[in-house]
Amino acid sequence: MLTYRIEGSDCEIVTIDSASEREGIGTALIGAVEERAKAKGCRRLWLITTDDNLNALGFYQRRGFRLTALYPDALEASRKLKPEISMKAANGIPIRDELELELELPG
Repeated sequence: MLTYRIEGSDCEIVTIDSASEREGIGTALIGAVEERAKAKGCRRLWLITTDDNLNALGFYQRRGFRLTALYPDALEASRKLKPEISMKAANGIPIRDELELELELPG
């Protein structure tokens, strides 16, 4: 499942979830939302992930997304709203920053 939000010429991927990895499901979901975004006149597809999420970073970069912004210490504010957010990921990496990635869509 992939949820997204279109605002003006931007399409934000809000969530992406797949019950199985490495079967092409995520790639198919990205392709479907990319086509939908283009049909709606969007010029970019973008998303936010956290600095610990190495699998997501690789997944998106292999599909043409580029890192466009770093939001240092963004998780401090998030933890004020959701104190249950862990300080470290299961892979041992501290969860501190948010990273923005984008894919430019042809016009």
